[in-house]
Amino acid sequence: MDIFAAHMKKFPREQRLALMKTIESAEELFPLATRGVAWGMPTLKIGEENLCHIEGFKNHNSLFPSFGAISELFEKELSKYTVSKGTIHFDMDKPFPKPLLKKILLARIDQINKGYPKKNGQFLEFYKNGGIKAEGKYKAGVIHGEWKFYRLDGSLMRCGFFKNGEQSGIWKTFDAKGRLVKETQF
Repeated sequence: MDIFAAHMKKFPREQRLALMKTIESAEELFPLATRGVAWGMPTLKIGEENLCHIEGFKNHNSLFPSFGAISELFEKELSKYTVSKGTIHFDMDKPFPKPLLKKILLARIDQINKGYPKKNGQFLEFYKNGGIKAEGKYKAGVIHGEWKFYRLDGSLMRCGFFKNGEQSGIWKTFDAKGRLVKETQF
């Protein structure tokens, strides 16, 4: 039994089904997201980032999109929901609507992407399906060190090194099956 199913056992059947359907809808929209637990709640992650949390309560279910200001971004769409800075309450016996879930989680991915590079230089960029598009490091504000670039399906496309913003050394290009197809010396 996965961690979500174990967590959901404590809820009445209809509530559990609504929560699981919401999670499954998010997974269909973002197939490269992974399940985990954060803040004691079932969580979908992209890379190490929390995409959203979903939890049940006594009188409602909640979607936590892991970022504030949702009421401002989606004021019209959320007008029939109880919303606070970090959570959206939805019916206990109905899943969160998939079209609205998609809008909210796409905004979350945009927000995650805008959070990079981190202070330590780490850089990640995610595709709209939740998969990693690029990862590497910055040093003193320029690309530096090992970088990897991925296809939409998650397969590694290219990797190599930058030195002070310039490509350096051997760069490798792979086909979608992971076979090396080209090496370029810089």
